[in-house]
Order: sequence, then C-alpha cells, then structure tokens
Amino acid sequence: MTDYFLRRLLLLALTLLGGSAVLFFAMRTLPPRDAIDLQVPPQTPNAEETKQALRRQLGLDGPLYRQYLDWLKGFFTGDWGKSLHSRRPIVQELKNRIPVSFELSLIGFFFTWALSFPLGVLCALRQDRLPDYVLRSLAYAMDALPAILIGILLLTYLAINFGWAPPTTFAYFWDDPVRHLKIMILPTVVIAVTSAGNLVRFTRTFLLEVLRQDYIRTARAKGLSEQVVLVRHALRNVALPFITVLGAAIPGLLTSSVIIENLFNLPGMGRYTFQALINLDYPVFITTTMFYAVVILTSQLVTDLTYAWADPRVSYARGTP
Repeated sequence: MTDYFLRRLLLLALTLLGGSAVLFFAMRTLPPRDAIDLQVPPQTPNAEETKQALRRQLGLDGPLYRQYLDWLKGFFTGDWGKSLHSRRPIVQELKNRIPVSFELSLIGFFFTWALSFPLGVLCALRQDRLPDYVLRSLAYAMDALPAILIGILLLTYLAINFGWAPPTTFAYFWDDPVRHLKIMILPTVVIAVTSAGNLVRFTRTFLLEVLRQDYIRTARAKGLSEQVVLVRHALRNVALPFITVLGAAIPGLLTSSVIIENLFNLPGMGRYTFQALINLDYPVFITTTMFYAVVILTSQLVTDLTYAWADPRVSYARGTP
C-alpha cells in the first residue's frame, strides 16, 4: 500500500506540473488580446507606452518560459502574486473565498449522497413497479437538466408563488448565521438535485446486480429475513462501486459550484475563477484552476485508497493478483 501511495503521489505531481505548463502557455498565447489590452483602451494617450510600462510593472514583459518558472516557484512557495485586475493579493482573496466554495461543495456532496443512495435502493427493491418507474424518470430528468436551469426555475417559482428569494448580499456564518443559512440552502439543494440523478441510477444497477448473486440466494435459503440479507450482505457489497461513482462525482460538484456561485452571487472560488477568465487575469485563473486540479486529483487518490478499506479483497501491493 505504501509503495502504491508513493507512486500515485509522484504521478499526481507530474500531472500537475504538465497541466500547469499547458494551462500557462495556452492562457498567454491563445487569446487574441492580453490583460493589458483590456485595461488600457486604444484611445488612451500614449497607449503603447502605457501598456509596455504596465507589462514591466506586472512582470509580463519577459520570455514566457521565464514567466512560467517564476510563477511555478511562487506557486510552490506560497507567493501567488496579485490579481492583474484588482491588484489585490490572491492569497488574501482565497482565504475568504475557499470556505464558501468548500461549504457549498461539502453540503451539496452530503445532500447528494443522502438523496441518491436511499432512492437508488428503493428503485432496486421495487424493480419494475410504480416507484421504480417514477424515481427513474425523475433521475433521468435531474441528470438531463443543467444546474443553471434548475436554479432559475426554483428562484422563479419561489419568488412568484411564495414571495421568497435568498438575500442578495452575502453574509458569513460567523457574522450572521440565520442570513447565511438563507443564502446557502437553495444553492446546495440545486447542486444535490442535479448531481443525484446519475447516482440514483448507478445505485439501482449495482444493487440489482448484487441481489442476483448466488450468495444472496444462499442467505435467503438459510431463512434470513430480507432486512438482514439487504443490510448485512447486499449493501456492503454495493459500497465499492458506489464509492467509485461518488468519487467521480466530485469534479461535477466543483463544476456545478462555478455555475451556482455566479447564479446566486456567492463570493466563492468558482465566481472568482470565472471573473478571472473574463478579465484574462492570468495569475488568478491559473492559480485557482490548479487549486481545483489538486482537489480533484487528491479526491481520486483518496477514492482509490478507500477501496482497500471498503473491501479487504482489494490490495495494491506489487505482485498481488
């Protein structure tokens, strides 16, 4: 296990290094304009001289490979620079924005699991009956509809029929807990609804496959009750594939958080990244994107390591069949 863990860490580091290089050079070469062109209008007196001076001031005038090495050094030493748009340190911005995004993703992740797993089990136990047909249809609908559409529909429905809408001005939990809960409840519900459909269908498929195994028929033949067969034998063996799908859903949760934060005006990482992309704010966009990459790759590593904990038959030792 230790050998596998070290090899995965090395692969993770190499993946981040290669991805950061591709992202950096793509951001600097593909857009037809750069961040300085957006900040200095063409009608500005001595526009070209102003642009060159601003590039020198912001460290954007040297060769790209040298700029990349400087950024890479700063990224690993914690010196993430300043935003080209707001001139504020990126570290200070992230200290306020990371808690918002993590709260949104974690609560959405919990609601997704709490909603999808029992509904998937219910679909499997009521296979080809009315509850199964209804829940599967809802799962397909939840999986097909984008998060932004569901969010807009919920906002419109609640505003028209109940005269309620979440507060537009954000408040942190430690400043105003009640206002914070009013702001966060609807975004987390939207994330849970849009992410749960796929997991409902997968849970149903996994459980039906397990219920057809010989050891389940043997357990029933011994006279065990359906509850004991389900809890002690079936659900334990559904854990491994469910962990796989749940771990794969984390990138989708992060992607949804970007959309939801912009829709509900939440000051999180997703909104910060989106604004940086619009403004061609290279330091902010590359740093936040790499932060997302670290979270996704780490979650995949944790998912793989969880296999061995959930199923003793899984082993990552070299030479193990």
